[in-house]
Amino acid sequence: MARSGRFALALAVVLVLAGAAPVAGDRTGETGAVGPKHDLVGEKNELNSVWQEVDGESESVVIETEDFEPDYDPEKILSRVEQLRGLSATQGITLHEYDAENGSEYDMRDEFGAIRPIGAQTLQLYSNASTERRQPLGYAVERQAAVHIYLMDDADLAEYGISQEVVLAHELVHALQFQNDLLSSSRREMRSQFQYWTTDTRLVTAALVEGDAMWVTEQYLARYGESNYSVTSYNRSLARSAWPHSVAGTPYYYGYEFYAMAGSAPDERSDEIESPPNSTAELLHPDERVERAEISPPEIPDSENLTRYHADTVGELVVRHSLRINNLSFARAAEVADGWAGDRMYYYAAAGARGPATHWVTAWENEREAREFASAWRSMLAANGARSTGETPTGDTLFVPAGDHAPGIHYVVEREGATVRITAAEEPDTAEQLAEAAQSAETVQSAGAMQSDAENATVAA
Repeated sequence: MARSGRFALALAVVLVLAGAAPVAGDRTGETGAVGPKHDLVGEKNELNSVWQEVDGESESVVIETEDFEPDYDPEKILSRVEQLRGLSATQGITLHEYDAENGSEYDMRDEFGAIRPIGAQTLQLYSNASTERRQPLGYAVERQAAVHIYLMDDADLAEYGISQEVVLAHELVHALQFQNDLLSSSRREMRSQFQYWTTDTRLVTAALVEGDAMWVTEQYLARYGESNYSVTSYNRSLARSAWPHSVAGTPYYYGYEFYAMAGSAPDERSDEIESPPNSTAELLHPDERVERAEISPPEIPDSENLTRYHADTVGELVVRHSLRINNLSFARAAEVADGWAGDRMYYYAAAGARGPATHWVTAWENEREAREFASAWRSMLAANGARSTGETPTGDTLFVPAGDHAPGIHYVVEREGATVRITAAEEPDTAEQLAEAAQSAETVQSAGAMQSDAENATVAA
C-alpha cells in the first residue's frame, strides 16, 4: 500500500551513535527495504548557505571543560555546528568526560516508553536473556538553564571508530535545541502537542530531535572529517534480549529519513520539532494523511474482577520493529505495518493469582489491511511455536510455549472488519475471560453509540 532533559548521541538506553557499535545479534536492513536511499554526503542542495569553511571561534559564548583537555578546539566545533544548523548558542556550555564502563552482561528490564513487561510479552519482545551493558558515547543535559555535555573518553571511543570531536558535534546540536527553546528538560512543550504521551508519541519526538542532530552530524563529517559514516547503516534490529535498545535506536534513522522526505533545511527541521507529526505512521509516511480511528476502552463490569491500570499506543513503528525482531524481513514487516490507523493497548490486573493481561485494539485503514496484519501476527506466533488450545466465542486461543528466555503466553486473536483485537495473558482463563468481557463491553458501547447517533439524527431532522 502507498503510503530529565537528556538527549544523547545514543538515547539514555541506546548503545552508541545510532547503534554504530557491533552488537551480538544485530541485523541490518536490506538495501532499499525501507524507504528511499538518500546519499547526501557532500551534496550542496538546500544547504548552500552553510557550506563554507568556518575556522573561527564562536564570539558569543565560551565552552568550558571540566577536568580534561581535549586535543581539538571546542569553540571552533561550535561555530561550525552553528553554521550547519542555522542556530546560535545563547550562553556558555560545559563539557565533561567519563570513562567507558562497559562489560558485564545483565538482564535488561523489559520496558520502553510506556510499554510494560506484560506489553512486551504481548509484542513477543520480552526476554530474560542477558545482553552486554553499554554506555552512550555522549549525552547532553540541561540543568538550571545551563547545558552540560558529557563525552566518553577519546581513547574508549576508538573502539567504535569515531572521534570525540564528532560526538561533540552531535551533542552540540542538542545544546542549540535547548538554548533555542526547541527542547526542554521536561519536554512539556512536546507533550502538549499530543492527546496522550505514549510510546508512539515519544518515538515521534525523539525522531525529530535525533534526526535533526543526525543531519548535522553527517554534514559535519562530510565537510570536516574523514569517515565512512552512513545514516542508512543504522536501520537495524538488535537481538531480542536487547529489544529496548533496538527500539530506542529507531528514531536516529527514521528521524533522518523523515526530514529527507518532508524537508531538511534547518528552518524546516525547526518547524517540524515545534509542530510534530501526530504518530509514527505520519513520521514514516509524511506525504500521506493518516486518518486515525477513534478507539475507546471497553467498559468491563466490576463483576469480571479485571481492573484496567494502564494504557498505551505502541504505533506503526513499534509494530514494524516487533515483527522485524521476530524474524520477518524488513520489507515484509514494513508492508504489514503499513495501513495502521491507530491502536490502544489496555493493561489489566486480574483478581487472584491470575497475573496481568493486555487487550490490544488495533485499527487499520480497511479490512484488507486488517486481514493482512492478523494473518502476519498469527504466522509470527506460529513461527514462535504457537499452537491452538481450543475455541472461544471470540476465536481460537493460541499458546506460545515458554522458551529458554521467555515465559509462555496465551493469545486470543480476532478480527472484526478493519479492527484486530489481540488479548494476551500467561493464564489461558485470564486471556479468554478478558477477550470475552471486552467483546461484550465493546458490543454494548457500539450499540449505545449507534442509538445516540440515531437520536441526534432525529433531533436534527
